[in-house]
Amino acid sequence: MLLGLLSFGMLGILHKLADVKKGRPPAINALLAVSSLVMVFGFVLFGTVGGPVVPRVVALVAIPFGISASVAILAFQAGVKHGHIATSWLAINLSAGIPTVASILIYDEPVGTAKALALALIPVSMFLLWQDKKQQERRS
Repeated sequence: MLLGLLSFGMLGILHKLADVKKGRPPAINALLAVSSLVMVFGFVLFGTVGGPVVPRVVALVAIPFGISASVAILAFQAGVKHGHIATSWLAINLSAGIPTVASILIYDEPVGTAKALALALIPVSMFLLWQDKKQQERRS
């Protein structure tokens, strides 16, 4: 889990580095998608006992969500050119609230005090980001 968290954090840093070095976002995105595909394919082939077993529904769900993630990464790469990485990365991480709310509504996931507080703070965070952006524009 820590390796996944570190990898996810490095993704944002590498996107900003690619932007500074004038990298091409579609090529970077393609490299990310292909490397992810190779790793998942390797896990499916060699990470299971008794050979690869992936239910058809998993593949059918993975494909559109993989495409959606690819589009989201391209949007992040386009947005990071116009703002600070901290703001862009925070906005992307706050978007995790959408599937969380969907999970609560669809699967009746229990909502404790901490989760309710975190979800309530998402709109506050977005408002503060918007205010910060307005102040930066006034200074420019």
